[in-house]
Amino acid sequence: MLALALVAIPALAWAAPPTTVAPEKLSWGTSPTFAPFEFQRDGNAVGFDVDLMAELARRIGLQSAMLGMDYAGIIPAVQAQRIDAAVSGIYITPARQEVLDFVPYLLIGGQMVVQKGNPAHLAGKDALCGHHIAVAVNTLYEKTAHSLSNACTAAGKPAINILAVGSSAVVALTLAQGRAEGAVSSTSVISAMMSNAPDTFEPLGEPFNANSRLGIGIAKTNPGLRDALTVALKAMHDDGSYDALIKKWGLPASSTIF
Repeated sequence: MLALALVAIPALAWAAPPTTVAPEKLSWGTSPTFAPFEFQRDGNAVGFDVDLMAELARRIGLQSAMLGMDYAGIIPAVQAQRIDAAVSGIYITPARQEVLDFVPYLLIGGQMVVQKGNPAHLAGKDALCGHHIAVAVNTLYEKTAHSLSNACTAAGKPAINILAVGSSAVVALTLAQGRAEGAVSSTSVISAMMSNAPDTFEPLGEPFNANSRLGIGIAKTNPGLRDALTVALKAMHDDGSYDALIKKWGLPASSTIF
């Protein structure tokens, strides 16, 4: 059936056939707590990544099979060949590229977000010393907050009170409830926050590190799958379905990798 499915999409061609851990399925691991990429709505996993992987799988003749797991275990699961791909708003970094191949699919940046009206009168990400700032734990933004805090203490100023919480959804809730004066998150997450609650939040300052890439992580032993997904992603861009997903999930137009 897989061979027939691949023949049915003649526009997509790659050097080596993709292999998967389960017949006819593209299994991918994710931690569904990162809106708008993957999160729970009415008991179902939804988001940009969920839609993207369903479409990419279809285009290479497979069925998307999402497996929810702890974020820290996703890349090891690919390395151990328990799943085919890691897809969870994963930033492509040199360290990660040493262990996996990546198919880049979005550009993303960081930004500050505050309650509507900025009641704490924060001046920007470089003026947060002594303030309570929410970030999602084990993310680039937690590292950013710690770097900013270290700069505060090095200058003889109070450290930032960093509230590292379990997900981007909890970041939004923490900020909305006033338990944090501001938050550092991705441009895409903040776009989703603004779309869902424009009277609650507002962005603060310009985005930074705006050329960070999100990628689909593939085992280095599976170049056929990497190449197949690369070709399928380009086909989505060419027929407009990639841009439609960006619009559907409220991501900024600058998110496109193309």
